[in-house]
Amino acid sequence: MTDTVTINGVLRRALLAYDARAVHAGGEAVAHVSVFLAEVAADVLALLNAGEDPVQRELLAEAYRCLTFAADDPLRQSCRERDELVNIACHGLAHARLAGPGGRAREDEVHGLLEEEWTASLLAWSQIFPARLDAVTQPCACGALGTRQVLVPVEGR
Repeated sequence: MTDTVTINGVLRRALLAYDARAVHAGGEAVAHVSVFLAEVAADVLALLNAGEDPVQRELLAEAYRCLTFAADDPLRQSCRERDELVNIACHGLAHARLAGPGGRAREDEVHGLLEEEWTASLLAWSQIFPARLDAVTQPCACGALGTRQVLVPVEGR
């Protein structure tokens, strides 16, 4: 099985990108987030190549595909579509983190992990982007930058 600490680190970085609403950035920050997501995808690929559990490898492969598409944007997706790709990658990584040998984690366990790892968008932004990009980054047309994502449905709130 792949080293859990490494999966935790990759999941954490992917969640920072999601929580920061990073793919909604404009201007100079677009290039920065593309490089960041490509680096996270490369780390996922390393985990995939090192993994032995077929279930975990399948989950990592899905996360890799999503992060690669979000980073490279070959299909010219909207920011919301790229954001959804990062969301799917985060779910796949959380499943891979929690999956036992040959088995999948329950959805409530995955949602619990993702909720525990949530970071406020401005704090997440500051952990990804250099301070010089704070003043020059323009939000995308959809207006999502600086708002909180709803990563997982929370019942009873």
